[in-house]
Amino acid sequence: MLSSEFINEMKSKLLEEKKRLTEELSGLYAHTELGDGQDENAEEIAVDEVSKNMIFRIKTDLGKIDKALAKIENGSYGVDDEGASIDEKRLRALPWADKAI
Repeated sequence: MLSSEFINEMKSKLLEEKKRLTEELSGLYAHTELGDGQDENAEEIAVDEVSKNMIFRIKTDLGKIDKALAKIENGSYGVDDEGASIDEKRLRALPWADKAI
């Protein structure tokens, strides 16, 4: 069982990471307009693909962080959806880990 001190530490880390990712997300755009030329259009496609991938990753992580915070609130933090305990070392490395390995 995880100690309340550990859970509070992870909650702080989760909230800090949520803030950081939210700020990062606010600076990303799904489309970047670079110009009308063929070279600019090709570069736009490449930039947009990277941006869309980053937006997707950040939104996915934010969803996992929200789920971890909800689990802290309902007392099930550190347990995956199958009921297996997630190791404290794994949670320290990735506080929003949602799978025991």
